Amino acid sequence: MKIRKAKIQDLDRFIDIKNQLSFKNINGKTTKGGFLLGTTAEQYKKFIKNEIVLVAEINNLIVGFGIVLKDETIKNSYIWNKIKEVDWTIDINMIKNNPLCYFEQLAFIPGYSRLAVQLCYEILQIAFKKHSAIITSTIQSPILNLASIPFILNAGGIKIGNIKETYPIIGNLNSDIYIIEKLNYESNILNSKRFNFLQNK
Repeated sequence: MKIRKAKIQDLDRFIDIKNQLSFKNINGKTTKGGFLLGTTAEQYKKFIKNEIVLVAEINNLIVGFGIVLKDETIKNSYIWNKIKEVDWTIDINMIKNNPLCYFEQLAFIPGYSRLAVQLCYEILQIAFKKHSAIITSTIQSPILNLASIPFILNAGGIKIGNIKETYPIIGNLNSDIYIIEKLNYESNILNSKRFNFLQNK
């Protein structure tokens, strides 16, 4: 597997993967494969140009990607405007002025999700060069999305809040919010079996 920075030329493949992982393709109440909500081609283009975006390739075919939004992006976006809607389990004032980033999307086509850990490691290595912590959210209902939770926990992440939202097409959503702090991440990756591939680096 090759991991590299995304290019504008990858846009069509991003859309193809998004369509494969559409919410409408989810069967049942729980998924370990994950799914993507309604990101447009224009939004993906903006992410590729301005944010931390990596792709995973096998035989020159993109099988997955990850998107992390930078501090200046999230603090000037709708994401930050929702901060008052969150039921926090911590004092958010203790961290909100720190340089934070947001793990927007992690997507791998069926059959390749086992490779996601290595991409997550690579993208967090970049993100933590300028950020002290990374925040992400996982949907709890109407679908329990388990795709990223094992990585979050093995990387030293902890749950810090919950938010209720209404989303087009899906309706009401309930999501847990997690934080991975740089210091916890660095101490956890070397002690976790999820990161065995690092022994070959």
